[in-house]
Amino acid sequence: MSEYQENIKYLIQRPKTPVIKPPMHRSIFNKSIQREFKLNKGCHQTMGYAEVKVNEPSEFLKKNTRKVIRPFVENTKKTIKNPVQFPCYPNNNKLSTKKKISKNFLSENVVDVVRKVPPCPKHRVQDSRKGHIIVLNEAGLEPSYVLKKDFGKLPLYIEKIRKKNETIRLLEIERIKAIKPPLSRLPEDKRYELLTGLKTNWVELNRQFLLLPMLTDSVTKINRKTSLENQLGNLEKDITLLEKYPALYVCDDDA
Repeated sequence: MSEYQENIKYLIQRPKTPVIKPPMHRSIFNKSIQREFKLNKGCHQTMGYAEVKVNEPSEFLKKNTRKVIRPFVENTKKTIKNPVQFPCYPNNNKLSTKKKISKNFLSENVVDVVRKVPPCPKHRVQDSRKGHIIVLNEAGLEPSYVLKKDFGKLPLYIEKIRKKNETIRLLEIERIKAIKPPLSRLPEDKRYELLTGLKTNWVELNRQFLLLPMLTDSVTKINRKTSLENQLGNLEKDITLLEKYPALYVCDDDA
């Protein structure tokens, strides 16, 4: 039934609506670029002209065919102002007129070889059954530095450094002596004498301390007791110092 149906909707063709395109983009520099392109300014500065006449295959480049005309330059001599007059000496730069003596190098070489001292034999050692040989001097196995004259001696540069350091040390000692007074060791007999005197003074002060009254009810008694205690403490410190350190150094005030 659908095959025989007729639709009159598409009998009259409708006109197609034209598609309106947006305007093409034009650069504002279009005219200036076209103008510069037409000028063609400096188009052959790098690679030359585009159209150059090419030679025929038979007209290849030959020797002395291209003549270059060079500019003519006159030989002008420069005048020297106030030339210095040198005395006239014989010119020894000229070639001498003597005849050159030809040498016979072959005969000279033969004479040199005959007169040459024969070299000393090398110290060789065979270290395998197959005949492998080692030259001890070239391999570094033969002592060579031991045979030198200066072997085992102090090098000169170390000796110079030692002398320089010694002079610097002496100058430093003199500078310290100039700043501080020198010190001297206290002799043994003088130390013993000083120790004996300190012990005698301690015994005397201890006797005076024991004779003090038991009751210290006045300021005088308190001061007397404290002074004796301080003196006894100082003497004990000095005696301990002299007994503990046998070697003592004292400052010479007179120096």
